[in-house]
Amino acid sequence: MATVAHDVSFLDRLPQNVAVMFLDRVAKSPEGAAFQYPHEESGEQHWHSVTWREAGDLVTTYAAGLISLGIEPEQRVGIAAATRYEWILADLAIMCAGGATTTVYPSTNGEDTAYILGDAECRIVFAEDDTQLAKILEHRSELPALIKVVMFDQPSSVPDDDFVMTLADLAALGEKFLAEH
Repeated sequence: MATVAHDVSFLDRLPQNVAVMFLDRVAKSPEGAAFQYPHEESGEQHWHSVTWREAGDLVTTYAAGLISLGIEPEQRVGIAAATRYEWILADLAIMCAGGATTTVYPSTNGEDTAYILGDAECRIVFAEDDTQLAKILEHRSELPALIKVVMFDQPSSVPDDDFVMTLADLAALGEKFLAEH
């Protein structure tokens, strides 16, 4: 993949918005409880707690990953998923990268999903699972602006190109970007 060189200094001058309020909250109460979400451990359901610092670190890393993929101010990034912890992180990361979120209900059919993402000219889409990925791949030719799909859940299969990545892959890109900038 080609190196993308973007001037990200605009991030230091963002007006008060949800991204700025989130980052302010992280700074003011880093060890406070930010989120809880259910997860399965040893076959049992448990609640996992996340501090503002932990959430802030993930959001910052994902935002840096989006910027490293070429997201520019006000470009649209889609989220095709049910509401879940990763959805919140993705939405905050999009805002912290200066992008704009376009949402797609997970129950939306493939044709309408492609229309929504294509009409918004989404550059990247966060997809929840194989079902959402299949809708995007089925209509990939109708989405010329789309350069990458980031999966919340591990996909069972992906195309042979680098069109699909995981959240861990996005985080690795973000960590590299942050280390370099």
